Amino acid sequence: MALLGAECRRDWGAVKKHLEHARSVDPAQGDPQAALVALGLDHAYRGFETILVRIERAAGLPERTGSSWHSALLADAGMAIPTVRPELFPPEALGDWDALLRFRHFLRHAYAVDLDAGKLATNVQRLERVVAQTDRWLDAVLAGLAAPLHS
Repeated sequence: MALLGAECRRDWGAVKKHLEHARSVDPAQGDPQAALVALGLDHAYRGFETILVRIERAAGLPERTGSSWHSALLADAGMAIPTVRPELFPPEALGDWDALLRFRHFLRHAYAVDLDAGKLATNVQRLERVVAQTDRWLDAVLAGLAAPLHS
């Protein structure tokens, strides 16, 4: 459990680092800046999702499959599983995490579309808000990993 906690803390640190990269430039300044912001958003969400997957695996939950596994993982992580684990983020953060997941899906599948600077800026604001909302919550969850997950 200590290793799981350390890995998740490292992943959460990476989420924050990618947030800093995403907000370090103005996406309206050109394509390279917009791409940097978009990749920062993508990598930040991937880091968060990695935490969710790690915790599910440690809890002995079945591996996710199918085309909507990313959405199901996020939705389930927002709910407590009695005797297994608490919610992995605060309920008010679900909408922003979901919007970031949808942005990541768009980014990965809209190859020929120009990035919209306004939408990128909105998503950076979402990421700032959701990281602030999730930070202490996740810290408390990770602190609880010292206790058995199946108590």
